[in-house]
Amino acid sequence: MGTGMAIDGELLETFREETSERLDRIVQTLLAIETQGADPELISTLFRDAHSIKGNAGMLGFGEAQEIAHAMEDVIQTAAASGSLATGLINPLLAAGDAIRDVVAGATGLAPETVAALRAESAHATVPVPAASPDIAPHNGHQTEPNPTAETDDRTAAVVEASATDAPIDRAGSHGPNETSKPGGPRSIRVEAGKVDRLLDVVGETVLHRRRLDHLLKGGTSSGEGVEEELDHGELLLDELQRSVTRMRTLPLGSITGTYPRAVRDLAASAGKQVRLTMTGTDTQLDRLMLDGISETIVHLVRNSVSHGIETPARRIAAGKPEIGQLELRAEARGEWVAVSVRDDGNGVSPALLARGRERGSLSEVLAEAGMSTAAEVTELSGRGVGLDAVKRHVESLGGSVEVESEPGLGTSVTLLLPLMLSLVRLLLIESRGQMFGVPLANAIEVLQIGHTLSLAGRQSIDLRGESVPVRNVSEALGGAASEGGSHAVIVSASGRRVALTCDGILDEYEVVVKSLGPLLTGLPGYLGAAILADARIALILDPAFLVQGQASAASEAVAASEAVADQPRRQRLKVLVVDDQLTVRELERSILETAGYSVVTAEDGRAALDVLHRDAEVALVLTDIEMPNVTGLELLAAIRAAPERPSLPVVVVTSRGDAEDRRLGAEAGADAYVVKSEFAQEGLLKIVRRLIDP
Repeated sequence: MGTGMAIDGELLETFREETSERLDRIVQTLLAIETQGADPELISTLFRDAHSIKGNAGMLGFGEAQEIAHAMEDVIQTAAASGSLATGLINPLLAAGDAIRDVVAGATGLAPETVAALRAESAHATVPVPAASPDIAPHNGHQTEPNPTAETDDRTAAVVEASATDAPIDRAGSHGPNETSKPGGPRSIRVEAGKVDRLLDVVGETVLHRRRLDHLLKGGTSSGEGVEEELDHGELLLDELQRSVTRMRTLPLGSITGTYPRAVRDLAASAGKQVRLTMTGTDTQLDRLMLDGISETIVHLVRNSVSHGIETPARRIAAGKPEIGQLELRAEARGEWVAVSVRDDGNGVSPALLARGRERGSLSEVLAEAGMSTAAEVTELSGRGVGLDAVKRHVESLGGSVEVESEPGLGTSVTLLLPLMLSLVRLLLIESRGQMFGVPLANAIEVLQIGHTLSLAGRQSIDLRGESVPVRNVSEALGGAASEGGSHAVIVSASGRRVALTCDGILDEYEVVVKSLGPLLTGLPGYLGAAILADARIALILDPAFLVQGQASAASEAVAASEAVADQPRRQRLKVLVVDDQLTVRELERSILETAGYSVVTAEDGRAALDVLHRDAEVALVLTDIEMPNVTGLELLAAIRAAPERPSLPVVVVTSRGDAEDRRLGAEAGADAYVVKSEFAQEGLLKIVRRLIDP
């Protein structure tokens, strides 16, 4: 920026958003020209976008962006005059768009080289992209074969197309992302007008409801039927208000797919392949946080398909296939779920892997094993076979699941089954050993009473209408001792598997706002988050994918082995004081310890912990955070060591501060063990507790 004038921050952000949208459309238009031919309307669209960027950049002082856009405008204007666009100009124009994007983001010194390259290519580019044939309508969303005589500038091009009706459109009619990141600032979210209108309608209804209720109460009918009806109506309005607000958090999948066509084109060209990408259902809505989390995951699946799914043209022809590989990204709503699939018509997986998948009950688990790769050789694109494992872990951490289908020689489909909303979810509440847990209702198939079980290969199962379903107790699955009850069960389904999860009681359905567990969630399997219920109790939300795993976790095995020889009545008398200023962290640690058989009391800071220790002589161990208000963890530790009553009381520090200096301070203060939250694992915590107070 070289004008020296002060630019309003909101105006600057508007410019960045509009420029990003126009650059995205320039990419889409260039790829459409490369695929469908140089239709005059497409060239006209290119010119309008370059011209708009040039004008806006000049007004706001982005001189380099203005210069690059002006060079693009000149090249496109020449193409418009001739009615064709040389294929050699596709790459320079794409590179020029990338340079403008970088300049707007803050880069400098890009204009001279970019403009020189563009003008040099324009000077000797003589091979035009053939004009679109009359039977091919640009942007019509239908698949079309490229002109076989089209030049490809000494490289193999990817063929990319997407339905225009799937692209997100703002009120000005421009295609592009609905969300952008402000450099150095908070996120800016563009919300559909219909969602805002609905929210305003509900707010208006709520105001009228309040006035009607006030009128009834002032009229002396506080015990009348009218008040009860109005209160019931108020409950409905609150529910609708909550739903309207949460819907504003959703965005179409298309808000993250704008870069995919370009990525597929470049990947295919570098791999010497021809790939046609089609995208359908990109108007399907997903939680904004979900979109943030899965963008790279989808890109990884697309890269895998291009890298070692779809074959080279020569191999495809030898196999009797069209030389252009088909790659489809499809999204569709399925009730409270959204299915996002990446499908290719490549070589598929081997019969041996399919057989292993049938044995394991899930092809995705086989392909996600460490070191597994379907690629014949390791390349820069394909990596070393650990990709699907990362995809599976990430999707399951979001409460979803991964399904893989494949047929040798015909292709592979990877489907991500994702919850529609991350912030708001309906739960089935269950209870085990006095702790509340929530199972996402979308994964809870049915509730039943278990009379007797069958022992199959050493594992307990039930016969559910001819299907053998394994039985797991919820406390045992989470690393503790099985509860004494267990006749109640809920059938949980995830990743194509089912499990009968037994518990002490099944309570009710509940719609909750999901709260993060914070740093303790890292490395801790079994939980998706927490929810605060109406009575202020905490319900830990269980991860269905973890529950349906075929074998117990290492923590469960370790606890079970220990409890086989331990004195359970004695353990029930061992009391642990958990100290942390975060409610969800306290309740999570309480859950882990109580399911392992310990008695637990909690305190929100060091001062409250000292009060507990003064009153309760049965506390056998203290588990404390460091950074807390009033009295810190280190101050609490110092007070315990200075007290004449129990100076050797075991104290375990659980904190996010994990550098060498912090560990040294903890050791000098007298901590018996030091656990870093980012490395937290319930098995490790239980081993420490058993070592200190339950040998």
